[in-house]
Amino acid sequence: MMKLQTYAGLSFIAALAVIYHAFNSRGQFYPAMVHLSTSKISLVLLLNMGLVLMCILWQLTKKIFLGSLREAEVERLNEQSWREVMEILFAITIFRQDFSVSFLAMVTALLLIKALHWLAQKRVEYIETTPSVTKLSHIRIVSFMGFLLLIDSIFLYNSIKYLLETREASVSLFFSFEYMILATTTVATFVKYTFYVSDMLMEGQWENKAVYTFYLELIRDLLHLTMYMCFFLVVFVNYGVPLHLIRELYETFRNFKIRVADYLRYRKITSNMNDRFPDATPEEINESDATCIICREEMTTAKKLLCGHFFHVHCLRSWLERQNTCPTCRALVVPPENGTSTTGSRADGQQQGTSTAGASSQGSTGDGVANENVSHHQARLQAAARAASIYEKSFVYPSPNTQGWYAHCFLLYP
Repeated sequence: MMKLQTYAGLSFIAALAVIYHAFNSRGQFYPAMVHLSTSKISLVLLLNMGLVLMCILWQLTKKIFLGSLREAEVERLNEQSWREVMEILFAITIFRQDFSVSFLAMVTALLLIKALHWLAQKRVEYIETTPSVTKLSHIRIVSFMGFLLLIDSIFLYNSIKYLLETREASVSLFFSFEYMILATTTVATFVKYTFYVSDMLMEGQWENKAVYTFYLELIRDLLHLTMYMCFFLVVFVNYGVPLHLIRELYETFRNFKIRVADYLRYRKITSNMNDRFPDATPEEINESDATCIICREEMTTAKKLLCGHFFHVHCLRSWLERQNTCPTCRALVVPPENGTSTTGSRADGQQQGTSTAGASSQGSTGDGVANENVSHHQARLQAAARAASIYEKSFVYPSPNTQGWYAHCFLLYP
């Protein structure tokens, strides 16, 4: 694949060539400009040069605010780009009567600006899950989000201003909606980042961080769903069925429905946590492993689930926003309405095998005790890794090979 620098150089030479030919053959400024705007070859080469300049500005912006991209960011950029290109093509078919050179330039700029938003969201996720981040990285990401919000506001203002001046449906509806979505997403990402910084300044002791994050995402999805529905109706009335919005509308509605269901379940479980989950006694904590499997810190006070496992009350509250099962054994936190036992439910067959192995080893001696210790240790390692992946924190856990080494040590020293 030809590098951008080489392609930009060739495009620059071609653009200079057509401009020189126009002025050399016409002799005067006005006839030369008319020739450049009417000749198809000249117009294509000049548009190509404009595209190259936009790509160079995009690369420069990325280099200043983000630096080198990580592999996960590149993958997301590639996945989102192809999907977004297809949606833009559908949008062009709807607004085909407004198709022009300026419309093509605006669409290209929108794609590049969306790509910067994807990278900003991915970089914020990376910062939130990385234990140590330099001060320069924080300054760059805050400046980057401020820059994106400024760009969104400028384009949104121009689109709305044009709509108010013309007072008729046009392609500016499409751009107004797109930049409104981008602006609200940028604000939500910045607020989420503010929550992370506040929790970091409190040394990870902000108990309500996950609660506020949950409400933030719920409000963001509600706003997006409202805007998608309004834009869908406006385009449907003026142009017909907007095919490019069907997938986005469905996904937004599905995400909002899931968050509402999670919110109702969360409120139901946490409304009476003190009555539903009794406090663990110091003797019970000392008899078991006194480490909270969610935050990996020692417990002096804890809540006891029906399955018999203990957790910090704030860690349990944050966990219940995303899951309704025990982080250790995957048993349901609240039994079903029919009153059946939930302590035997498991997330996968591997967890069932480990718990069965631990249960069958009770009452035996020698190798039976060693097998129980091995299965119990492997179950805790797997539960801790699963808890960290869902809780969105960055911890380092032993690999499967390391787990095997630990199991060998337990066999040698039961």
